[in-house]
Amino acid sequence: MATITPRIVTVSVEVVTAPTPSTYQQSGAFVSLGGTSLTAGTYQYLPTVSSLTSIIGSSGNYQELEHMNATFFGQGNAIGAYVLELGTQSSATAGITALQTWITANPSPWGPSMFYSYLLPATWDTSAAALNTMASGFSSPTSMVYFFVTTTQSTISAYTSTNKAIIATCPSPTAASSEFQAAALFYQWLSNAPSPANLAAPMAFRFVYGVTPWPLTGYVTTVNNILTAYGNIIQQAAQGNISTACVFRGTTIDGNQAMFWYGVDWAQLQVQQQISATLIQATNSNAPIYYNQAGINTLQNVAQAIVNSGISNGLLLSPATINAIPFSVYIAANPSNYAAGVYNGFSGSFTPQVGFETIEFPLTATQVA
Repeated sequence: MATITPRIVTVSVEVVTAPTPSTYQQSGAFVSLGGTSLTAGTYQYLPTVSSLTSIIGSSGNYQELEHMNATFFGQGNAIGAYVLELGTQSSATAGITALQTWITANPSPWGPSMFYSYLLPATWDTSAAALNTMASGFSSPTSMVYFFVTTTQSTISAYTSTNKAIIATCPSPTAASSEFQAAALFYQWLSNAPSPANLAAPMAFRFVYGVTPWPLTGYVTTVNNILTAYGNIIQQAAQGNISTACVFRGTTIDGNQAMFWYGVDWAQLQVQQQISATLIQATNSNAPIYYNQAGINTLQNVAQAIVNSGISNGLLLSPATINAIPFSVYIAANPSNYAAGVYNGFSGSFTPQVGFETIEFPLTATQVA
């Protein structure tokens, strides 16, 4: 299991209308291509399944949006989603370019995009190479943007194994036309709300509803090829004698369990938020935190408390540590940073918590002598 040491981002104070750090990981958008009455480049939040009705159009990918919406809310009502209207596009490649342009023009203070995740039109898989290139721009360990892609066994290889920004779903060949199976995974991803009372669960084996699982027979080779390429499918949990459909295997296209990256993102967001809040509140409560060893110790303790809570929430594996270069050592090496109020001496080391995917259990049978 790899150990990720994400860069602690520079803390700044900004006035924003985007989701806050505590809600950023619950922000996701269905991508519309002229399927709504919204002006191109705008978006609207859908808190319930019926919310789409007032803005749905009669052209573009409106039917696909209806299927996204129905499948998404078919999983529950713990979270809603946005619709992002890009306007009618001439081709899949043009749509991909339009989304890239919109994301660049609409960043978030917490990451390179206003939304944490995007549910993409299924037709974009016909331009898988272009989609992979676009998503590759968000594949660094500190980038916090994900694209939910609908793909097939024949095109999944177009998405590179280093691209952690893609979560790919291959729908069942027997799925109804009204199903948008990637939306079931999209809901599971956005509805995560980790706490000690609601532990983060692996994406693999989560129950999903209103979607047709892959048949248990006749598709073994196809299914294995998809899973080997780190695609995701909906399948009945027959091996556990459970008839409910489940997610298999819950990974990003780079092969990591999706909750591995969720944990990395969570730690970055929460550390940034809590350090910012600590500095601001201390300044306004007549207990300012100064740039000295005591101040560094205080902020180090704040960050350490965050990663400790990540362990309690089922996101991070113990031990998880936040380190800090001592004040005197840091200033000696970076004398101009003191006057500028800049300290880049924190570092974090932790391993995200993941789940079992394969278990080998050898049994030996011995004849009675």
